[in-house]
Amino acid sequence: MHLTLANVSVDIEDAAAIGGVLMANAVTHSGVPAYAQIPMQWVLLETGELLIQVQDARRDFPGFDESVTWEPAEGEKPRGLWIARELGAELAFAPTEAGKIVQALIKPLEVPAWDSPAVRLTP
Repeated sequence: MHLTLANVSVDIEDAAAIGGVLMANAVTHSGVPAYAQIPMQWVLLETGELLIQVQDARRDFPGFDESVTWEPAEGEKPRGLWIARELGAELAFAPTEAGKIVQALIKPLEVPAWDSPAVRLTP
């Protein structure tokens, strides 16, 4: 709701799906106890980009590069970070004192300039 009210120029449904993927990934792979809190932050940058960050207690991210570049084989169900990437997220992670932060950067949608013609003029 806050993103809608802020009139952001990213696809809000895609952003929600990307946030869900990051959270599911943290819950599945972080190895934290079932009662642990896994914080998620959403930051709207001045550039119009949306940054989603999920923090968990595990400092490392084994196979991060493979996870980010994984492609489903024909007939295989899409999963995890592939879904986030397909929705337009640029993914990264960094260790922190308390564990690690996995982040997704979502670029704003391309919006045509108001002063450009709706139909291209041809000579």
